[in-house]
Amino acid sequence: MKAEKYRQLSYVHLLNQIWRSDLEIALLEVNFWENLLNTLDTDLDPAHSNHDSTWKTEISQLHHFRRLIKRLLDEIQELEKQLATGVQTDHVLDADTRLNHQYLRLELDSFHADFRAFKTEIRQYITAQPTF
Repeated sequence: MKAEKYRQLSYVHLLNQIWRSDLEIALLEVNFWENLLNTLDTDLDPAHSNHDSTWKTEISQLHHFRRLIKRLLDEIQELEKQLATGVQTDHVLDADTRLNHQYLRLELDSFHADFRAFKTEIRQYITAQPTF
């Protein structure tokens, strides 16, 4: 394998490891927020139906992010398999793999922006609760 291809392959593999770590941390955060919201569920006043509706929305969003994280982790794993197959067949980083990587990068950028906004929203919701 040429030195340039090896460098590119190493870069892509490292980037995939970073993405995987970011997503695993995000999954830990989702679990944290869900546990925290579940403790609030027992403390919520049933008279405040707006809070109950918001609580259900937040839980729904957490489930959405959990599914999205798992899907993105699966896509990273699939990309790693493509890279390994490419190494075996001497077609490392072919056009299809590059397009998949670009698409995954866009998906992850979108995920990070949405997840960051969600965390801001859920922090505001939780700190507005009377138990805090």
